[in-house]
Amino acid sequence: MAVNIHDTFGAGFIGGMVTAILYGITTLQTYLYYVYYPSDSNSVKVLVAFIWVLDTLHVSFMCHALYYYLVTSFDDPNNLGTGVWSLFISLALNLCMAVLVQTYFTFRISHLTRSNIRWWLTSFIMLFVIAHFAFGLETVILMFIKKEFSALSQITLYAATPFAVTAVLSDIFIAASLCILLHGNRGSYVETNALVNTLMVYAINRCLLTSAVAVAEVIAFAISPGSLWFIAIDFVIGKLYANSLLASLNSRSALRGRNYTHNDSTSFRVNTINLTGLQSSSDSAGTQSKMTTSTVSPRARVKSIPGGDIDEIATSGEV
Repeated sequence: MAVNIHDTFGAGFIGGMVTAILYGITTLQTYLYYVYYPSDSNSVKVLVAFIWVLDTLHVSFMCHALYYYLVTSFDDPNNLGTGVWSLFISLALNLCMAVLVQTYFTFRISHLTRSNIRWWLTSFIMLFVIAHFAFGLETVILMFIKKEFSALSQITLYAATPFAVTAVLSDIFIAASLCILLHGNRGSYVETNALVNTLMVYAINRCLLTSAVAVAEVIAFAISPGSLWFIAIDFVIGKLYANSLLASLNSRSALRGRNYTHNDSTSFRVNTINLTGLQSSSDSAGTQSKMTTSTVSPRARVKSIPGGDIDEIATSGEV
């Protein structure tokens, strides 16, 4: 069977080059994270390291697949029409990175949510994240079984499409929850509202970027499963999830470093506040749980709690 080199391995090569560039950005962001945030919790540090290891493995398997097709089997039409093991494993690694990042943001949302709705909101989002993982794993397994690129169209309806839909819905629900919860912390101070608006824009941008790429991938797979354009897009999507996590962690210093002036006499620095203390019904029910309606003084100094840009909130407004 004749193989269209431009639509298959030409597409894979382009995706590989873009992926290599994004991997360089991931590595730089990982380095900057450990340089500028040495006091973060060990769990966050381990997560960042694990994401980078998965990303490195993905690039390694991707390079092996490209070398296999473009060099080792270039003159063998039989091999060019079937998927190599490293290609499918690279898809599985991207899936793991995406699910880990989505799970991280879901648990950050749980810290922002009141205890009386925390369980059902977190469970609702995690239901789609788990479905995303399940359909993604099904897609990878079926690719291993089918192997032939020409046979991949058979799994579009019951594997690839649900995989993309659950990925997009997970991102949308995460972004929507963050925006709603952050909007609830808007106050009477312009500086606080500006910071909250910035965080909402970050959340929406993360959602739009990963969702758009996921939709493009499933469209490419549905239109032309025999080509590798969907593989080229999938090469990239894992890097987008990894960089969205790292960007949220590394942006804290920029947000924290903004200086604002309230009135003519009060100058203060924007600090971070642990938003787990904002719920009106926390696990430590009692006096502290009843103070969520109080107003924080513009001069308040709140200890910074590491955990990402969603933990950034000005201490200059009502919380």
